[in-house]
Amino acid sequence: MTEDGLTGTARAEVPARLLDLSLGGALLDLTTVLEVGAIHDFALQLDHEVLWVQGEVRRYRQVRPDGFEVGIEFIGIHPQDQRRLQTYVEQRRS
Repeated sequence: MTEDGLTGTARAEVPARLLDLSLGGALLDLTTVLEVGAIHDFALQLDHEVLWVQGEVRRYRQVRPDGFEVGIEFIGIHPQDQRRLQTYVEQRRS
């Protein structure tokens, strides 16, 4: 059974390379563009730990025919993961 106007979204795993990371967000290298304003869940591999954050896409820029730099702002992160992120970022600054 189908209905006219029925829409949906799909969740997909998209490989990414982490270019820059701060307490407030990240810059990712992706092979696909993400729509500005879209909210996604991101798994960030920090050394031997995976940290999950929810982020809003703030900007993107095509940097090669099959690649985009995508800036995300963290809008949701568990307090424990926030502490882990803070420790990771501080260790990289020293």
